[in-house]
Amino acid sequence: MSAPLLLLILGTVLAVAAFALRARGWIPWLIAAGGSLLLAAVALGIVLGEPFEVMGFGIRLEAGWTFLGRSLVLRPENRALVSFVFVSGAILLVSGWASDAPRRLASVGLLILLTLAAAMMVQPFVFSPTLIAAAAILGCLVVVRPDGRAGRAPPRLMVSYSLGMMAILIAGWLIEVGGATVSPESPARAASVLLALGLAILVITPPFHTWLTASSDEAHPLAFAFIAVVLQTGGLFLLVNSLAAYAWMRTDPLVYAFLRGIGLLMIGLGGLWCLVERRGPRLIAYTLLVDFGISLLALSLAAPGGSGIALGMASARPLSVAVWAAGAANLFASEPGIADEKRPVRPIAAAAALIGALSLAGIPLTAGFPGRWMTLANAQGTDVAAVAAVVFGLGATWFAIGRWGSKLSAHPRDPGRTLGRGRTVVLLVGSAIILLFGLLPGWLFSWAPAALTGLGAG
Repeated sequence: MSAPLLLLILGTVLAVAAFALRARGWIPWLIAAGGSLLLAAVALGIVLGEPFEVMGFGIRLEAGWTFLGRSLVLRPENRALVSFVFVSGAILLVSGWASDAPRRLASVGLLILLTLAAAMMVQPFVFSPTLIAAAAILGCLVVVRPDGRAGRAPPRLMVSYSLGMMAILIAGWLIEVGGATVSPESPARAASVLLALGLAILVITPPFHTWLTASSDEAHPLAFAFIAVVLQTGGLFLLVNSLAAYAWMRTDPLVYAFLRGIGLLMIGLGGLWCLVERRGPRLIAYTLLVDFGISLLALSLAAPGGSGIALGMASARPLSVAVWAAGAANLFASEPGIADEKRPVRPIAAAAALIGALSLAGIPLTAGFPGRWMTLANAQGTDVAAVAAVVFGLGATWFAIGRWGSKLSAHPRDPGRTLGRGRTVVLLVGSAIILLFGLLPGWLFSWAPAALTGLGAG
């Protein structure tokens, strides 16, 4: 039996179980989050190519599995990335229970994580966009409107990722036909335009971000945050893998200029939109754009550790949005007939939502700050525009989220204890972990060097 097939079978069984038990309160969330952690442990610690015993039975797992002419291979160099996909998903799925997210997210979310893990393992990896697009199509089931009416987010999400998939597949075909060189006349150089377009879509660059803002308006807070974070992570991993696999990409200054350009665009537009936005979920969508942009800017600097900074920021992001979503979904006590601006606010939920949002914005002493500080350190003295962009992004997001927090403080406080003990524990523990990682950021960034060494990226 092969390890990738074992992961797919085990994950599918867990997803089916979560779906079958979706009406059992916290049980489907436990199955989905616990199952995701189990899959991460299997991907990271399973013995490949050597016999071992389980309950007295001898088992030998091979690294590869071939299906329809394509191979899924669990190699030492991609184990960390596959495990990271499942761990980040588990963090978000725990928040699903605490935030009363749609129950279908437990089962569909686990299938999305399985699909993205397969995208990390597929060979040749140029077919990864196909699986990332499949994950986006599954995501359409999650970002639908609660009332069942047709919304804007699902079709925009499907169209965007389908276009990104086609652009990268055509670019891969041109590279295979013409060879990977940097000659201006070669098909590989001509394909770079399509490759750039496809990657820009997968990392949610404006104007391909409209599904993100639409889903922030229409979907549950955690549902839109889950899809945005896991899909952008898949796109980022594909980008890092591309830089590792193609020497002509690593050595072409135009590639880094392109990454720098879209990073500056995301920070600039996201920061400006943050300054004028007053609605909480849409404000988080724009803060995510700034966060994505800074990680791409870190990657574009081609300085030592640039790729590691981008992956470290990807480690902090799921925790930040999970705590924000759990807090935002529990902000207001149920008071029928009271205007929105006078609804009582639950203090613990409001504090958690604010901590998660500020961590996403990179406030000092939170998990989101170290990546921004390291990006500034790499850019200082070499790229004035990058330094100015990061400072502007920080200032805009801090101001906008501070204004949102000030608006929340004007609401009356909920006098009752309607939040529940379990949700209170999740919110307090999540907030504490954000602050702990702000003090000990090495825990977030320690896994990245090994993953990058395996991929051959520096």
